[in-house]
Amino acid sequence: MSLKIVSTLMTQRRYLPLWLAQTLGAFNDNLFRYALVALATYQGWTVFGLDNAVMVPLAATAFTVPIFAFSAIAGQVADRYDRTRIMRIAKFAEIILMIMAAVGFLFQLPLALLLTLFLMGVQSTFFLPARNSALPSLMEPHELVPANAALSGAINVAILIGAIGGTLLIAPDWGVPLISALLVVMALLGWIAMRQQTPAPGGNPDLKVRWGLLGVLWETPRMLGHAVRAPDVLRPLLGVAWFWMLAAAVITVLPLFTRDVLGADEGVVAVFQLIFTIGAALGAVICGALSKSGDALRFSLIGAILLAVFPLDIALYTMNAAPGAELINAADFLSDRGNWRIVFDLTVSAVGGGLFLVPLQAMAQRRAKAEMRGRLLAASGVLNGLGGTLGPLVLLLIGAISAPLQTAFIFVALGSLGAVAFIVWRMLARRKSPQ
Repeated sequence: MSLKIVSTLMTQRRYLPLWLAQTLGAFNDNLFRYALVALATYQGWTVFGLDNAVMVPLAATAFTVPIFAFSAIAGQVADRYDRTRIMRIAKFAEIILMIMAAVGFLFQLPLALLLTLFLMGVQSTFFLPARNSALPSLMEPHELVPANAALSGAINVAILIGAIGGTLLIAPDWGVPLISALLVVMALLGWIAMRQQTPAPGGNPDLKVRWGLLGVLWETPRMLGHAVRAPDVLRPLLGVAWFWMLAAAVITVLPLFTRDVLGADEGVVAVFQLIFTIGAALGAVICGALSKSGDALRFSLIGAILLAVFPLDIALYTMNAAPGAELINAADFLSDRGNWRIVFDLTVSAVGGGLFLVPLQAMAQRRAKAEMRGRLLAASGVLNGLGGTLGPLVLLLIGAISAPLQTAFIFVALGSLGAVAFIVWRMLARRKSPQ
């Protein structure tokens, strides 16, 4: 990543407010989600008496389903109205939602928290297409990959801090009030930052937006049809969705895998989150530094290979693990050199994820036509929502067939191997007939 480009962007209103607002939003999303997952996994919070093996993927799915359901409307809105205004409204809605979350935590209302998580998914559904379609109009072409890389790196750090905070801070008696306060304060700061962002007019101000159920049922197939008719945009969108399906499977299974396979407590879950997020941020930075031509295929290929090899090694290495009667803490886990291989595998897998993902996002933004950019990039929300919904269901399938939790890592490896095959095919096709 060109440090000169990024340092310049960080001083300008066309980028810095958006960067701050998105980073704070990513922190809030994960602080909330991981706090809820930790309460379900380690303190038995549940709804309708559901087992935690069901409660954990249910929480993940509550966030991703609205992204799938409402992206068609969000894409129309992003093409019709000023994208900065949309993001400001979304950030204001986040303040209200975080107040709802605080009430749910303070009064121990798991069902209310699930509802809030669903509404957070709706809020993200409208924010993300506006952000993604605004970036190509706010950035120069040569700035797009570094801008995405810097944003992705910051988001990963925010995810890290939020995930660790949600996992660890929720356990003490003072954790719930602290997390409740943080959620509201960060949402407020994000809204203030977004108010400083320069305008980003929609590409099709005369577009008629179809609202309500008709907008979902009618426009979703049309939006996907637009994407199918733009294969140069669709291919990177499918790559991004594929990655999020695989990532969602691992993220959802990680707390149970740590507890039931490795015999470790929530401190080790936090270490894994740290490793995974830093590795993904590192992969994003490498992409930004090296992708001078804007060609993503070589980086995506390397990332897919890493995601095929190292998750498989985790599965095979831990298949015969025998956890002890008591959960061990992070210090004891890391002091055992036998666990260093797991740490290494997770790190390299995460780097592979960053290498795979970031250039595909920039490629889709750059290729999408201005007048349909919101809808084309909102199609990514539908595809990502589908992937994010299917990913957590891997845990339910594992439970239904009584398979070991390591099956999730095997699933990631096989899926990534399919991505390797597809990328190699595309590279060979481009040699014969360049795009």
